[in-house]
Amino acid sequence: MSVGVVSSHEPAQPDVISQWASGLKNSLGQNRNRTVAALQFSTGLLEICLDTTSFWIIYSFPTGGKVAIRACYDPQALYDYTSQEDGDRALGFRINGALGQFHVRLELLDNDRPFLRYTTSLRPASAFTVQSFPRDVYLLDKTYDPLKTEGVVHITQNGPTSGLAYVSCLKPKGPTLFYFQNLTALNDFFEQTRTEPSSVVGAKWPELGLSLPSSDTPLAKHRDVVISDAFLTLRADTPKDDYQTADWFIDEFARVYRLLDKPATAYYDWPQAADKTIRSLSRSSACYQRINNRFYLNAYVGSSEKPPESMVQLCVLVPMLAYQAWKGRPSKLAEQLRQNVPSFYRDDLKTVVRWLPGRPFRKSDLSEEEDHNKMDSWYLFHILMNLGRLALQGDETAREIFLKSLDFAIEAAHRFKYEWPVFYHVKTLEILKSETKPGEKGEQDVPGVYTYVMMQAFELTNDDRYLREAELSAGKLVGSGFNLLYQTNITIMSAVALVKLWKTTGNRLYFDLSRLCIANTIAKMWVWNGTFGFGKNYNTFMGVSCLKDASYIAAYEEGESFATALDYLRLLGSDASPSLSLMLAEYMKYLINRGRYYYPYELPGEAVADQSKEGQIRRQLTIPLEDLRTGWQQAGQVGQEVYGSASAFVAAAYAYQRHERMPLTIFVEYPVIESGFRDSRPDTGEYFMHLAGVPELACRLRIFPNHGSLPNVRVFTDSETPHEILQKNRTQTYIDYEVVGGTRYRIEWQTGRRKRSTKKS
Repeated sequence: MSVGVVSSHEPAQPDVISQWASGLKNSLGQNRNRTVAALQFSTGLLEICLDTTSFWIIYSFPTGGKVAIRACYDPQALYDYTSQEDGDRALGFRINGALGQFHVRLELLDNDRPFLRYTTSLRPASAFTVQSFPRDVYLLDKTYDPLKTEGVVHITQNGPTSGLAYVSCLKPKGPTLFYFQNLTALNDFFEQTRTEPSSVVGAKWPELGLSLPSSDTPLAKHRDVVISDAFLTLRADTPKDDYQTADWFIDEFARVYRLLDKPATAYYDWPQAADKTIRSLSRSSACYQRINNRFYLNAYVGSSEKPPESMVQLCVLVPMLAYQAWKGRPSKLAEQLRQNVPSFYRDDLKTVVRWLPGRPFRKSDLSEEEDHNKMDSWYLFHILMNLGRLALQGDETAREIFLKSLDFAIEAAHRFKYEWPVFYHVKTLEILKSETKPGEKGEQDVPGVYTYVMMQAFELTNDDRYLREAELSAGKLVGSGFNLLYQTNITIMSAVALVKLWKTTGNRLYFDLSRLCIANTIAKMWVWNGTFGFGKNYNTFMGVSCLKDASYIAAYEEGESFATALDYLRLLGSDASPSLSLMLAEYMKYLINRGRYYYPYELPGEAVADQSKEGQIRRQLTIPLEDLRTGWQQAGQVGQEVYGSASAFVAAAYAYQRHERMPLTIFVEYPVIESGFRDSRPDTGEYFMHLAGVPELACRLRIFPNHGSLPNVRVFTDSETPHEILQKNRTQTYIDYEVVGGTRYRIEWQTGRRKRSTKKS
């Protein structure tokens, strides 16, 4: 089946520009205070320029285009500057202005392909409030004219996501710019001004970059404060299609990420959290309701005024089954949840549904989705996806319900031509809400999760009908660009489905589309850590927004994203690029570290909302809050998320490596994409594992005994020239190592006397 390659990007050519870009042709082009910088890249020309209000760094491409960086701005006046070399590849500038003294450090990070970092701090001469500030990067032609340029804005920061902007200049030809503002470095600014970095980085051609948020709370006088810490990568050409656009985005992001200061991680006992979660779900009546002798979980703690939801039961059940398999012990709760699944099937519709049939809503103020006859497009396929997982594990009841529901799903797909609305009527398929916002279409990643379900159906039945459906649906993702993501976990699930489709059909387009899905997901990451306000008490570094325009990160979406990203990396194997592997491995490493902060008892009381939109918050329960937010906002404003409680099961089952014949449990922060076990005698053995990520970055590996004391353990790289990894820390109950990504390891143990290792030659 052939699907054409379409670009989603519409070029922009300005006919009207803002006050900040107007006049640049004269102020820069005719400026006599412009000098060649003391350091240069191997191509192009780097210049320094001072005008009456701005200090500029200007890079001219050999092809004629220019990038002008407004490294500092004073609305009253800049007077003069001095400069000096700061190491081999950096320059320091002190600029005197009416607001105070600015310091700019310019660092050239790659000589061959322009990559620079500029950091600006200010020591105010007197306290002042920050009002309107310009963005810092401008695209110009060779005569310094912004009006004669044309370009494409691929993606920018949205809410509290990473402070990035990614653009391509089409006229003059090239460059492609990746801009990243290190928002972590601006924590003191946000603390002093009581602002936060939501949507502070943007792009409207020909301007892009950071615009400091306004505030009526002043900056203190005579106190240095960082007001910008920006990275800028410059490619001389433009991507040929959406897929190269996505690949370059991931590469440039990973290039910057390697250089960022990152928070330290700390071990958290996820198996213990998983066991406490099971107790909370089983024993707290606020978490469940009993109907017709069946046990149903509520969506939120204390939200029993609504009928039970099918997704809630399955979101907890499927990861819980993975956890009980990991632990080797069955759970009564898992069996109770399994028994309630058939009650969500409606014979009159011949499909599984969202709300438990026949149960009323016992509340007066219904939200828009609280209607037995209304279906949210993604929701149906999420239910079917988890039923398909159970069916593939051998659950015959789940298989029957899954297969019986497929005709309804396919009929809906045909009615909507694989372009899914937000809500539709389950009886008539009438569209009840077509778009998330006017002009933004419906749920654009649903074709991907539909593809996932059809690939499950094909795997279960070997019926080519489902494979054809999968291909027709996947084709609807073509041309989506960076507008593909509606819900993060659904988009990563789409990536998994597309890799399966690629490997089944051999059509590489689906592999390309899968990487586009991952690029959309990475664009929603919070690659910064806010330590202002309540943020002093928790960590959101490398979080990922749950929805395309969400203002928070969410436990359920992150837990499912974690498990699905691991599936994606394992499916790809060596086909995953180093940059893609790096970004997903680091995401998973930090979620393992910071996932604890979703539990209300891990936060101080003042950081948690007193009232929530859904149900109630009970701090003692090991049930996560739905929402963690930026530092000035309390967590838990939505509620305490029962259906997100599976995150502990996911973390325990996937971050801890066990084997029934191995006396050890191995915890590792990076995802294990391949592993194996070998023993030669009852008292000795070896465990092999291949970690995702890249060798430039490291993670924690911790080894526990399953019973009693630690056996003799040694860790080696598993290569032609192996070397032993030295212990970083050892206690009576565990051994810590630091290991790097993208590497194979061999772990040897002996439960009796220590044996001498035999290394490979």
